[in-house]
Amino acid sequence: MSARSVLPDNKTKTILISIAAVIVLFIGVLIYLAVKANEDNKIAALKYNFNKYYPSTYNTVEELDPDADYDGDGINNSSEKETKTRIVSADSDNDGLIDADETNYGTDPLNADSDGDGIKDGVEVRAHLDPLSLISDGHTKDEERTFIRYMQLDEANVTVMGKAHIYAATLDKLTLNAVASNAGAISAPYEFHCDGEFDSAELTLNFNAVYAKAAGYTQENIRIYKFDPYLKKYNTVGGSIDVSKGVATVEMKENGVYLLGAENIIHDAAEAYGSELMNVHILIDNSGSMYPKSYQSTSKENDVEFKRLAFAKNFVTALDNSVKFSISVFTYEFRNLIEFTADKSRILPAISSIKQLGPGFDGTSVERAAMLGLESFGEDTRSERNIIILLTDGISTDAAGFKVSDIVSTAKGKNVTIMTIGLGDEVDTELLAEIANSTGGSYYPISEASVLEGLYSTMIASMEDDIVDDDFDGTPDSYTLFDTGFDPDVNGFSFQNFKSKTNGTLDFGMVTLARDWFRGNVRKALGNADSEMSYTFEGTTISTTEPLRKVMLQLMQEPWIRPDDYLNFLSGGKVLKVRSEDAAASQEKGWVKSEIPYTDAGTDWEKAEILVPNHTASTIRTKYSENDYAMLRAIHYYELSRNSGESFSLSSEAQLLRVKSILATGTPIVTKIIWQDENGSVCSRFVLMTMLRRDLENPNIFKIKVYDVNSKFISTIIVNRTIRVNGPGDRDFTYTANWDNKQVALSCWLTEVS
Repeated sequence: MSARSVLPDNKTKTILISIAAVIVLFIGVLIYLAVKANEDNKIAALKYNFNKYYPSTYNTVEELDPDADYDGDGINNSSEKETKTRIVSADSDNDGLIDADETNYGTDPLNADSDGDGIKDGVEVRAHLDPLSLISDGHTKDEERTFIRYMQLDEANVTVMGKAHIYAATLDKLTLNAVASNAGAISAPYEFHCDGEFDSAELTLNFNAVYAKAAGYTQENIRIYKFDPYLKKYNTVGGSIDVSKGVATVEMKENGVYLLGAENIIHDAAEAYGSELMNVHILIDNSGSMYPKSYQSTSKENDVEFKRLAFAKNFVTALDNSVKFSISVFTYEFRNLIEFTADKSRILPAISSIKQLGPGFDGTSVERAAMLGLESFGEDTRSERNIIILLTDGISTDAAGFKVSDIVSTAKGKNVTIMTIGLGDEVDTELLAEIANSTGGSYYPISEASVLEGLYSTMIASMEDDIVDDDFDGTPDSYTLFDTGFDPDVNGFSFQNFKSKTNGTLDFGMVTLARDWFRGNVRKALGNADSEMSYTFEGTTISTTEPLRKVMLQLMQEPWIRPDDYLNFLSGGKVLKVRSEDAAASQEKGWVKSEIPYTDAGTDWEKAEILVPNHTASTIRTKYSENDYAMLRAIHYYELSRNSGESFSLSSEAQLLRVKSILATGTPIVTKIIWQDENGSVCSRFVLMTMLRRDLENPNIFKIKVYDVNSKFISTIIVNRTIRVNGPGDRDFTYTANWDNKQVALSCWLTEVS
């Protein structure tokens, strides 16, 4: 039988065709999914690359000014670029010789130890060694020689013996509130620190024998103590004391904080410091010089707006409801307005009543006011924390027979710390500082009354425990030296930095506005109302008396804040473009396109479009609110002052002291951070310096806390100090700063916006 072909019938054909179609469709879906996955992966990679790049666009890339000296070392940027020394560090190798001085000694500014003997160049010069020789005297290796060094600071003297590195040792007088405010402290606390071992170190403390005698301290109850900052305890360290001569001497076995104190009293006061009970007596000068000339023709008109009352009210309001207050006014006469009470409904009206009292014209007596203020503290308050805040704008015309020693001995006996404020340029600074320093308080010189309103936060911060756990690991690690009280979560913006059509970044405008807002120094309107360069809060619900954090902007809730939410990462050509639907929607609400330089490997892009709110567009006020429009313009108005006003680099002891004096008034400092990126480009960013801390064990490490509108978190700048060789004596240092894992220069700006 012969074979024959069997042809499929129509039904079979249909099935086969259907199967083939399904297979083709399945393959098509697989291909689509593969292409889509590849496209999604590509977009994800491009987004990732863009998000890594975009934050850096909030840094200002500056053209290097060849004639400027960013680090203040006496060498301009052009010369430093040639020698390859750092333009952001006065001491490129951190050896104690600033770059400009290395040439004088023939040392290498990029090598801290030019002769390789293990001793830094700056230390060798201070020890009178040759930093280019291993055997400076021709007989003994420098590293094996023993030296004796004498150190002196105010009432403290140290004689230290050891190898050459003792010339890098430091002696500091601490303003540590936890110790200085102790009623049992007879001397200020002094800290000796030496990296490495030393053979011996003798500390001599000179103290005021008159104060000691007036306070009832005798040879039998005075001791030399070493303070333990972790346990906040005082441990005796032996030594010898001569009360008649006012001299105490002790052999120091280790680094630490040493002071002279009265036995028993110092321990009782330490417990009182930790007490939750606090009594604060506020003494306010009410002399004619505070009032308008209509009251007194010769008045300095130091506080015609009664900022001193706002200060007192802020102080009372900010402290816990358990704190008791007493309020008094004084000229020569002294008048108590309310005795100690924690009832703020009575305290605040008592402060307000000062306006109705009118000025006094019988002279001024700071001494009498202090003594009468001390009378308000009795035996029942000795175990509690007791503080007097004395504010005056004049010089005592009559001491009423009281001496500073009377005030100090009485304050010590009653466990009272006195904090003094001198307002204006006609105050007895020496008297106010002596009263404060001798009782463990601080003196605050204030040039004008407008500063008073914000000063309360700094003073409260200084009253709080200044031994802190900076890294929140459960162990104290820092001293708080100065705290303006600026809290970014309260006093900062509710939104982060952003760009505009005319400005690549608005960090300067934002931090400067935040500073003035915190100081209560923002004017409701500035500039010409018809001009683009102006703003006004009139007609808005924005109140500059409320925390800045409460100002919420509707436009900052838009999806156009994050570029990765609206960019078309499949854009062709030279520009990474905004999606068309976002471009149209944002334009309707007053946003505009702006371009930033951008390249990404594997693409042809040279620029990227971003969306920014247009501060001049009236659409903003109609589509959002008058608040949004006003705040946007205020930030831009402040931004106009970028790089204006006085500035100074933080690179020496004199400049650090200047920083401290500003922070002490409760004023945050607008600070420019300058660095070089990996490509050598000079970048900068403006932040707000709010607090200065110091390492608990190493007095050469400082921590500057800054508010950075580009970040959600508090930034910390680590500053290291090194004894400067050619400074005046032992008290000049160079300072080098590091931030965000890079070395930076810090420039402080004192810009006032008007």
